[in-house]
Amino acid sequence: MTVAELIVRLNQAPPNAKVVVRGYENGYNDVLELRSLFVRPNPEAKWYDGEYEKSKATDGIEAIEIYGENKISE
Repeated sequence: MTVAELIVRLNQAPPNAKVVVRGYENGYNDVLELRSLFVRPNPEAKWYDGEYEKSKATDGIEAIEIYGENKISE
């Protein structure tokens, strides 16, 4: 999904709807920030890995990470 595609989808959502991300194992968390990074496909990814891995160089694919975490965890 690109930023443009996400904007279209968000424009169709109720303006006061909460935006959340999946929790580590269960539930959902608030979005805390958007992070800019570069990624590259990970052809050796297992089923439990993400499809992409962080690229150390700017020759990767420009991406935005929607980041959230459980702020009440121990």
